This record gives sequence, structure tokens and C-alpha cells, in this order.
Amino acid sequence: MLRPLTMSGKIVGVLGLGRSGMAAAASLSAGGAEIYLHDDHSKPDDIPTNAHLAAWQDWPWDDIDMMVISPGIPHLYPAPHPCAAHANDHAIPIISEIEVAMMAAPAAQIVAITGTNGKSTTTALIGHCLANAGWPVAVGGNIGTAACGLDDPGDKGVIVLELSSYQLETTPSLRADCAVLINISPDHLDRHNGFDGYVEAKARILSAVNKDGVAVIGTGDTHVRALAQNAAASGIRTITIDADRTGAHDTCDNIALRGSHNAENVAIARAVLAHLDMDDAAINAGIDSFAGLPHRMQQVASNDQINFINDSKATNGVAAAKSLSAFDNIYWIAGGKAKEDGLDAVQDALDNVVATYLIGASANEFAKSLDGRMPITMCGDIKRATHAAYKDASASGDPATILLAPAAASFDQFASFVDRGNEFAAIARDLAPPIGGAHA
Repeated sequence: MLRPLTMSGKIVGVLGLGRSGMAAAASLSAGGAEIYLHDDHSKPDDIPTNAHLAAWQDWPWDDIDMMVISPGIPHLYPAPHPCAAHANDHAIPIISEIEVAMMAAPAAQIVAITGTNGKSTTTALIGHCLANAGWPVAVGGNIGTAACGLDDPGDKGVIVLELSSYQLETTPSLRADCAVLINISPDHLDRHNGFDGYVEAKARILSAVNKDGVAVIGTGDTHVRALAQNAAASGIRTITIDADRTGAHDTCDNIALRGSHNAENVAIARAVLAHLDMDDAAINAGIDSFAGLPHRMQQVASNDQINFINDSKATNGVAAAKSLSAFDNIYWIAGGKAKEDGLDAVQDALDNVVATYLIGASANEFAKSLDGRMPITMCGDIKRATHAAYKDASASGDPATILLAPAAASFDQFASFVDRGNEFAAIARDLAPPIGGAHA
């Protein structure tokens, strides 16, 4: 655990008691702070020393030094949580759990990674390559373990952090020996008061680069290209990764890293690892042995003819388009709670789609967007969709891919994209043997 000892004797409010909130509370407690905890829905049984569960209205506001807010809770847009509004009105700093981790001043080098798409894969890939080569490493942030819950690997080690736009805008003291900005496309616009605010939040990662550090930036969209130019002009050592020029050297045969977008992720990982002085042989060994992430182009079941691919994490059109471009003869399951751009981004990636099976709240909207492009079946839920896709794919007699790439959030029918992906995988394994062995 990272311990912010400079917080000893301070009084801190923590709003939101999920993974990040409870990690922040434990870290602050270990650092000697007194903590007041509130969550609108959750009341954990096990709270840290020096922590008090209390309605936020009952916190000692005259004495509170700062407030930690969970990333899922708005502090400004579209409307702040009442507790956050109260903190804003009283000029109490609102910070992230990541900021608490920064207060602990870990000795390890820090690789900080963001982007609309690809950040989880890139984070996990870099972490895997480091661990595979025997480097002391800790991986977390927006993926896996919350930053405060990580142990400092020491001055010979590396902390690899995935960071969301929500976390970036509430982490003023972020430092990075290597900052990665992969891409920017419209997402979470309500939380940032529009696209300009979203770009500004993502760009904060570049201002965190140390004097001797490096920024590794994709060039796949105009927003990151402009930010790369600005970073270089400001004196930041900047490496740009051109998605169209990654070349064979930056691709591999690993099925978990299939697709042009993963070629970019691999190229970015190579640049980061080279900056950390890892040799090519160790980098290649790590890339070749990377198993991929659950719910991200994950092969979950297969028979002699049909592969089931779980890309439940493709919660927007841009991410879904990358999946659709990576496979052949696709029976596509899509739908959920639509994002702002709907299916705009997939329109040029439909050549490999044989048929589409729509679920969730966006089904009618998506059907209109896809009208005339391929046969469409309105299925309602993921079980009907998977069974229908399997029946049609089996009847075709050709090798096929049943792909869950929803291009939408999960919250209309599931608690998270994880739950959605798990249900799809379970259904797939009832229809075909799971990868790696017999039915679980």
C-alpha cells in the first residue's frame, strides 16, 4: 500500500466507497489522516482506523482539508453531486484517489497511460513485459488494483497506471517518467461539458512529464497530433507512433493482439519499454507471451467452425470498429446504452459482417443506422442474440466469428461491461467448448 505520510493529522472526506474510494481511505488512514466516509448506496462493514461513516452533511466541513471523489461521481458536470457542490462552494480541494497515491511519493518510475481506446490493453501489455523480464513492477489505477493499493516497487522498479479522463482532471500532482496518450475520440462528453473539455482532461497527462521524461503519443486522430506538436514545442521529449507505419516489426502473431489498433498498442509499448532500457529480446518475449485482457477481443469458446469473441469492453463505436476490422465472416452482437456518436464510427468497418443481432435500449436506433447493410435480427437480450447468431453461423457451413462488440455501454441491462461479457462467455461455453479445456 502507498502511504501518504504528509497527510498525518489532516482531515479528509471520501465520497464514494467503491474500489478507489476504499483504497484511498485505507491509504490515508495508514498515512495518519482522519477520514469521513460517505456513499449514497454502500455502507462497508470494514472501515479503516481513524475513519468515520457519516452522511456527508454531517462531516466537520470547517475542518476538512480536502475531499477525495470516486471517478464515477461528477464533481462539476453535468451537475455536481451535492457533496461536491458543497466542497466547491467552500473552496475545499476535490482530488482523486490517484492524487492520494502521488502524495505518497513512490520511488519507482511511473508510466501513466490514457486514451479513449486501447489504454487497458497497453497498460496490461507494458506491465506484463516488465514482469516477464523480472523487473519489479506494479500495475493498476483505472485497471485492476487502485493506485493507492499498490506497493512501491522501489527506485529500480516501475509503476504502470491506466488513467481515465475523470482521474486526470482531479490529479493535479501527477508525475510521469513516461506519459502515454494513445488517441482521443468523443466519449463521456456530459462529464466534461463537451468535447473540448474531454480533450483538455486527456491532455493533462502531458503536463505531468518529468524534466527527463518522455511523452509517447499516437497520431491516429487530429486531436492527439495537435497535442503532440504542442508537447514537442514546449520542450517535452516526444515520440509519436503512426498507426499507419507501425510495420511488421511492431506486429506479432499473438491472437490477443490482433488488429491494426493493437499494432499501434504494441508499437507504443515498445517505445515505452525501450525508454525504460529494456532490450529487444525481452520486449519480444513479453509481447509473444501476453495473454490479453478479459472482455477485450477475448476468445472465450470455439469449435471446429466457430469462434466466440468477447469484446464487451468495446463500449463505443470507435472500439467496436477496431474489433470488426480484426476478424472475418462476423456474426455481430451489438447494442446497449448508446454513446453520443452511436454507430457513426463503425460504418466503414462493416465489410466483414455477415449479420447483426441487436440487444438493449439502443436496438431500434442501431437498426436504423445499419438498415440495408446486412440482415438484422432484433433479439432483445444477449442470450437470444448469441443463440440466434450461433444457429445462423452453423447453418452457413463456413468458418465464422460470433463477435460481441456492443458499441454501447452496458448499464441498460447489466451492472458493468464485465457482467455483460461474463454472461456472453457462459452462453458461448454452453454452445461450444471453452478455450483451454472442457466446460467449467
